[in-house]
Amino acid sequence: MWEKLKGLSGGAKAGIIGGVVLLAAAGVGLGIWQPWNQPEEEAPDEPDNVVQQEPAAPQKQPEQGLSLQVNGKKVACALYEGNGWSIYVPESWTAEGLSNDGALFSSGDGGQLSVQFEPDGGYTGKFVNLSAGESGDRLLQFYDGSGKRGPSVIGNADAGTWGQYEKLMVALARTLTVGSEKPFAESYVIPEEPDWQRTEGLTVLFLDKDGYIIDEEMLNTIESYMRSWPTEDREIYTGQYQVNSLEWAGSYTGLTKNEFVDVFRANVQYQVAEGGEERLKAQDGGVQVVNGWASDMNGVFLAVFHDGGSVAKTQGIVTADVRDWGAFAALLK
Repeated sequence: MWEKLKGLSGGAKAGIIGGVVLLAAAGVGLGIWQPWNQPEEEAPDEPDNVVQQEPAAPQKQPEQGLSLQVNGKKVACALYEGNGWSIYVPESWTAEGLSNDGALFSSGDGGQLSVQFEPDGGYTGKFVNLSAGESGDRLLQFYDGSGKRGPSVIGNADAGTWGQYEKLMVALARTLTVGSEKPFAESYVIPEEPDWQRTEGLTVLFLDKDGYIIDEEMLNTIESYMRSWPTEDREIYTGQYQVNSLEWAGSYTGLTKNEFVDVFRANVQYQVAEGGEERLKAQDGGVQVVNGWASDMNGVFLAVFHDGGSVAKTQGIVTADVRDWGAFAALLK
C-alpha cells in the first residue's frame, strides 16, 4: 500500500485525487499500450571564527581551527587544500584524492562529500540537484559549468540518515574556494524531494493545492519514443509495452526562471516478437530479455517545470543517464 498523502489535509487531497481520477477515466495510467496502432532559503550557514592560514601545498594535511554553525551547533572543521582550491571539512572526516585534482571525504558512518572538476560537464550554467541514488540514498550536487574547469560538490548519505547530513553538506559546499572565487557561496534555493504520491493507480505531483498527473505525459513520451524507432527495430517487438514503476528521480533548482524542475523516471519493458530475442542477441546491444519482455536500460524520463504552484511545461527525455545530472541538464530546454 502507498503511504498516506502528505502536506495537505485528507479532505483536500481526496478532492484532488478525485479530480485527477476523473481526468484519467479515459484510460490514462500504467499499463500495456500499442502506440503505432493508434492515431498519430534558508539563509546560508556562514563560517565563523575563521583563522587566516598561509597557503599550503596541494594535498597537505588540513589546517586546524575553523568551524561552521549548522543546526545551531558548532562543527569543528579543517581547511583541506587541493590544487588551486580549498574547502572546509569536519575534523573527524577522512580524505582521499580523486582523479582530476578532486577529493573524497568520509564521515565514517555513511556520510560522504566529494569535490570534482570536469573540463566539460555538458551543461554551461549552474544548478543544485537532489536525486535518489540506485540504492535509495540521497545525493545533493552543487554544479558550476560556467568555466573551463567546472567544480562540482556532491554530498550523499543513505535515505535514513540524510536528514542529519543535509544542512551540513550545504554549509560545506558553500565554503568551496576555487582560486579567489566561491562558486556556491551565494544563497541558493536548495531542492527537496517533491510532494508526490502514487494513488488510485496514478502518480500525482502536488503543487500548492493542485495535483498534476504525471502518467499521461509519461505515456505520451514512451509512445513517441517507440514511434521513432526505425522499421527494423519495430520488427523485433510486438508494439506492446508495460510500465513497471514510475518514480521520482531528481529535482533541480537554479536552471530556469520557473525555479523548480522535478524529474520522474518510468521503468519500461517492451514485448519481444517471435524471433526477436535472437536478433537482439545478435545485435549485442546489452538489452536484457526476461519472459519475452525487453527492459530499457536507462528508463524514460519526464521533466516537470513549475514555480511551486503551477506547471509551466513538461519535457520527455529518453536514452539519458541520470548518473550524470550535469549531462542531463544539458538536455533540458
